[in-house]
Amino acid sequence: MQYFYALFLAAFDPKLRKKLGVWYTPPEVVKYMVARVDKALKEELYVEDGIAVENVYVLDPCCGTGTYITEVLHRIEANLRKRDPSALVTNKVKRAATERVFGFEFMPAPIVVAYLQIGLMMQAFGDDENGRIQVFLTNALTGWEKTKSKSLAIPELEEERDKAEHIKLEVPILVILGNPPYDGFAGVVVEEEQQLLEVYRKGNRVKTSKIRGRQDLYICFFRMAERRITEKTGQGIVCFISN
Repeated sequence: MQYFYALFLAAFDPKLRKKLGVWYTPPEVVKYMVARVDKALKEELYVEDGIAVENVYVLDPCCGTGTYITEVLHRIEANLRKRDPSALVTNKVKRAATERVFGFEFMPAPIVVAYLQIGLMMQAFGDDENGRIQVFLTNALTGWEKTKSKSLAIPELEEERDKAEHIKLEVPILVILGNPPYDGFAGVVVEEEQQLLEVYRKGNRVKTSKIRGRQDLYICFFRMAERRITEKTGQGIVCFISN
């Protein structure tokens, strides 16, 4: 299911697929990355139960169809069952999905698949609660600084934006992981996105010809994650794939 959109776009409009950086990650790689984050939490940050601890907030800022989020939830379940094999584990996993495991996505089509995929997982756990899965339609590269938001014509989109901004500004995110989109010649037109790149352009020995490649989208995502961890949470883990 998680590969549906990438395969569809590859057949329907391969140029658009390349432009948007729609390349989804093999499940073996996703499992390794989530396991590595869990290990780092335990060994480097001394969080005994790793990703299963209730104050460990996790964000995939480019969640696509939700592959990383579902694997994080599976890992939370596995960690919890080592200590408590009772039915209470499923309630804790559901709470994680609705309170502390977040996903941002810029494109509407894959986010629909993410809702379906995570929803089916929750259904398998016997989900009978009304808590919302914490996946939001938003630009993960903007909205990290407090500004006055403009009113939108569609109330539902305004509510979506406000909830995403609350996570960006208020939630102490400890883990940021995923597979950011990449395009070596992506044009950066939003001022807040442009500012993400400036810190990497200050080296005196960097040739001008090399700077264009530094507009690659994945570099913007690295800088966004770096700032979020160092300036707001103070410590944490960034685990990304780069090109």
